[in-house]
Amino acid sequence: MSLPSDPSQIYLGGEPVEDEARAAKHRLVGEVKRIVDNTALLDVGANGSDALHAFADEARAVADQFERAPSLRAFGGAAVAGPSDAVLAERSPFSGRSNPLAPPLHLEMEDGVTRAWAVWTDAYEGPPGCLHGGFVAAAFDDIMGLAQMASGRAGFTGTLTVKMLEPTPLNQRIDYEAWLDRAEGRKIWCKATARHGDMVLGEAEILFIAPRQAFWEE
Repeated sequence: MSLPSDPSQIYLGGEPVEDEARAAKHRLVGEVKRIVDNTALLDVGANGSDALHAFADEARAVADQFERAPSLRAFGGAAVAGPSDAVLAERSPFSGRSNPLAPPLHLEMEDGVTRAWAVWTDAYEGPPGCLHGGFVAAAFDDIMGLAQMASGRAGFTGTLTVKMLEPTPLNQRIDYEAWLDRAEGRKIWCKATARHGDMVLGEAEILFIAPRQAFWEE
């Protein structure tokens, strides 16, 4: 079983049309991300319990509105809702434009090479001023998930090896590149790098295992 003629469609889906409604949702996602980043850095002592309770009451009111609004849960979730919402470029927790958890990673695939960039904000902090190592690894996993499509197959992560050569700074552009290394039967190997300017921050290698039944055809 082979991939679509353009393998990036599994991730990018031909880029859903940015109509008025989808643009409005992406704007909403941006505002939610601002709330997350600013909440993470609220000074408990300087704000005091009364102010924090007031923030929590406002947040609860908004959360209640969201719970009452029509949701993709009615279709079984974003992954099965339909082409425009199912693509990973919309729903992924790392590259999804409609997912406020995502930085997001901005992905593209050209001539079999995957390139991406992201700006990691304060909510992703591990060591002071630096990206948490778990997000370093997960970003590589997400990027190489697209890079594996150059093999003509797609699989699930089997083994991920990451070398963290330098700390990844927050609030600065980080550039990624990933490519297919080789494929043998159901096994697919990819490699990737992360850079800040000319500095190599990390390197990664991954082994994907393709299922016997292609999961996008089930």
